[in-house]
Amino acid sequence: MNTPSLHPLTRALRHALRALPTPARPATRTRATRRLLPLGAMAAGFGLAGFGLPASAQTAAESTQSAAAEPPRMPSVQVRAEAEGPPPSKTRYQAVNTTAGKGNQELRDIPQSVTVIPEKLMDDRNLDTLKSALHGAVGIAFEAGEGGAIGDLIRLRGFSTRGDIFLDGMRDIAQYNRDTFNLDRVELLRGSSSMLYGRGSTGGIINQASKQPFGLTQHEADLTLGSHDYRRVTGDFNWRLGEDAALRLNVMKTDAESFRNGPETHREGFAPTLRWGIGQRNEFSVGAYHLSYQDVPDFGFRWLNGRPVARAAERWYGSDSDYQNDSANSVFFTWLHRFDNGGELKTSFRDGRYKRDLWATTAGLTGVTSEDAITDASRISRGNQTRAGQDRHRFLQTDYSGRASWFGLKHELLAGAEFAHEDTTTFAYTGTPAKGTITWADTGGTAALVDTRVKVRNTQFKANTFGVYAQDTVQIAPQWKLMLGARHDRFSADYERRTGGPLERKDAMWSHREGLLWQPDAASSYYVSHGTSFNASGDLYQFDDRSANTAPEKSRNLEIGAKWDLLDGDLSLRTALFRTEKYNERNTDVDQAADAYLLNGKRHTDGVEFELAGRPHPTVEIFGGIAYMRGKIDEAGSSATSQATVGKDSGLTPRWTGNVFVTWAFAPKWRVGLGADGMSDRVPAQAEAGVNRAPGYVKADALLEYNAGPWRAKLLVSNLTDKVYADGIYRGFTVPGPTRSALLTLGLKF
Repeated sequence: MNTPSLHPLTRALRHALRALPTPARPATRTRATRRLLPLGAMAAGFGLAGFGLPASAQTAAESTQSAAAEPPRMPSVQVRAEAEGPPPSKTRYQAVNTTAGKGNQELRDIPQSVTVIPEKLMDDRNLDTLKSALHGAVGIAFEAGEGGAIGDLIRLRGFSTRGDIFLDGMRDIAQYNRDTFNLDRVELLRGSSSMLYGRGSTGGIINQASKQPFGLTQHEADLTLGSHDYRRVTGDFNWRLGEDAALRLNVMKTDAESFRNGPETHREGFAPTLRWGIGQRNEFSVGAYHLSYQDVPDFGFRWLNGRPVARAAERWYGSDSDYQNDSANSVFFTWLHRFDNGGELKTSFRDGRYKRDLWATTAGLTGVTSEDAITDASRISRGNQTRAGQDRHRFLQTDYSGRASWFGLKHELLAGAEFAHEDTTTFAYTGTPAKGTITWADTGGTAALVDTRVKVRNTQFKANTFGVYAQDTVQIAPQWKLMLGARHDRFSADYERRTGGPLERKDAMWSHREGLLWQPDAASSYYVSHGTSFNASGDLYQFDDRSANTAPEKSRNLEIGAKWDLLDGDLSLRTALFRTEKYNERNTDVDQAADAYLLNGKRHTDGVEFELAGRPHPTVEIFGGIAYMRGKIDEAGSSATSQATVGKDSGLTPRWTGNVFVTWAFAPKWRVGLGADGMSDRVPAQAEAGVNRAPGYVKADALLEYNAGPWRAKLLVSNLTDKVYADGIYRGFTVPGPTRSALLTLGLKF
């Protein structure tokens, strides 16, 4: 039966949308039908033999359950490849399942906030990078060159995710700008999650789910042309090779200039994946991934009187010498074993090699007191950002998911182990030539400098991680589930540096997770949860003499939330009230006896979130959300600089973030869309007591699409009002977001 409180809302939605026209469309599967396809192999329960329990205990436990309560057990799993079509994320905004919580789980069964950004939304809005895709999620803000880092620099609930980006459930910590050409979806699991993912994850984790081969021969090719000489070609080719095998190849080439008259991007990628044994007892996949880019980087413009310089949004003051040459290359192997009782054991290995090399320009006004005083003769002082690095990261992990009936209670089980070896070398450049002062009128870049730099090895960091975890969700009453989980990690690291001698550290940490779910019916789920996380001193591949002696930071997340499926499952709504807290943050105060940094800092983020996704009407699709956050620094070090931050708003924690995108199929082949995203003002991280503050913004996008079946045409206009805003911020400078642009995509399916 339905929850009574939802009846008025459902009736109101139906009444408001009844007047819309309903052209013929393919039937939408109900939630019950959708549930069967991804979870069919898990319906029979989990066998006790693998856990060493005697058969008599199993028999006794099962005898206490009625035949109606016990699902039928299938003797074997024989789902044929021809029953599997393209993934749901290709055709709709709404997600029902996720792998962000380990295994393949329904969103309603995870007692934490989860956002799934599907491929369809990324295609509709031309979100071609991970950073642009994350503009479609609430509670997000963006850094700009924080702490000498490059690549995707993202804050979630006010906390850095530099070590918390994952690819297919395995850590993807290398510093590079990620493209979405091979992504089926992007998943965000919010709140402390070390019990599932190990070190880090104070604000949550970001998981990229790669496209997988499926059991049909189907190909797509897209050509996109647009403003600022934007040119992008993508191909998504899937071949069915037999009854239970398929090959999928995704390729991409992108070239584009910038609205800032200087920066450019030139990137290419390909990702082949071979999958066989699809739906069988043993399923395998093997593949590779390549992404490279030769860019002219953009390090924005310095603050002026505590604000971004709006007039500099379309002006760039770099040099023709500037470059950013990065690459990411990896190979992977996956083995999925399905047990007769419905359990699944997935073992994955990835070996990745990454390179980065950067020479960029920082620029800002000198001798000018306000924007109104800028003239063509105003002086621009410039600086250099130059560094390089290479990484080799190898991960081996195995994850079990299944169900069991023990002693009259139903259990949903997760368990696994992870081994990781991370090897990172950084390089510095000496003898870098200075970039001279120029004028405001000299936009567009200056002549290349004679490269007198000398590349020297700076540091090398080698780390090994071994972690094991287990989680049990127990059906303690017909409508109630209790979740308990724990993980143990051993993290050891060796650090070599150019000067000062080698350093090392070892940490052993426990993490845990608890949750209580009330699910009165199939359309609603209410929960309360608590989880912990830790940040080791070597999380980001560096030590100093004191951090090598400093224990990990600790964090926790407390959350109360609800998830509803409305309109027969076609519309999903969720909300959450949360507190994410780091309660023993490192600072510069010193424990003299241990020669270590004290862990007496404290900060928290309180907030509430709402998200909506699905089809309130067969012709209307919506994806959106809004979040309110209050981030505060509660305690800090004893220095005057640190004490000045106490009580201040946490850096990169905007009070309001929101996004929405709505499409309407107003005729059989036509579709229009309109959306917006934005955030309120925010201050840079590690500069909370300063005067710099980036104003809030809202920008809008519009879509018009004609789909004639095998081919389609799509026009997307981004930033309709040509809003000037700061997208990434750092305590030294801001990077403006893209101005208005138009993109035309021609696509063919064959």
